[in-house]
Amino acid sequence: MVIEPAPVVTEPTVAEEQRVLGAEELFRRLATRVADGTYAPGMRLSDKTIAADLAVTRTPVREAIQRLARAGLMEVHASRYSMVTDITVERSRVTREFAAHQCSEIIREAAIGLSEPDLSHTCDLIHRAIDSSITGRGWIEAHVELFTFLTDHALNDLYRLMLSDFWYVIFRDLYLGTPRVSTHESLEELASAMRARDANAGVSAVRKMLQLK
Repeated sequence: MVIEPAPVVTEPTVAEEQRVLGAEELFRRLATRVADGTYAPGMRLSDKTIAADLAVTRTPVREAIQRLARAGLMEVHASRYSMVTDITVERSRVTREFAAHQCSEIIREAAIGLSEPDLSHTCDLIHRAIDSSITGRGWIEAHVELFTFLTDHALNDLYRLMLSDFWYVIFRDLYLGTPRVSTHESLEELASAMRARDANAGVSAVRKMLQLK
């Protein structure tokens, strides 16, 4: 009887890890690190450092940084370094004004127009965001997922394109890396408003959550 040698099990290479991660997931992980303060405002980063942190090659990192730069979360200094943008008083004001308008439109459209299955899924996402805001774990991802879903199902293609990465900006600029103590209360109000299809109450809840005037 011939005994076959046992197969050799090898660890995935960096390149294989990168392919598994995917360009979109790589961007989201990097955007989350900026939004939750892991990469703090004003921090200088090299492609090499980021690639090592995320266990990927440098080429997709450069692409992700360019996308973050277009969203206003990073500045690119060619052949030198990339820097996480500062959160100035003026920047916070502009972000707040933009968020106030866009969030109101999204919630109004969603409360009226979502199908029952989409409304049920929205409430599930809200409760996931509530849990994350209480524990402080994965809260950026949960909040971005919620508002991205609402954007994708409430607004037209142009709005979806414009807002595709902006939720990271909102939660980075207005939350400064930490969910507020009262965030879960506002989200509970949002869940109740959405179930009742009460657009005004939904807008009020989101404006309270983001402390919008």
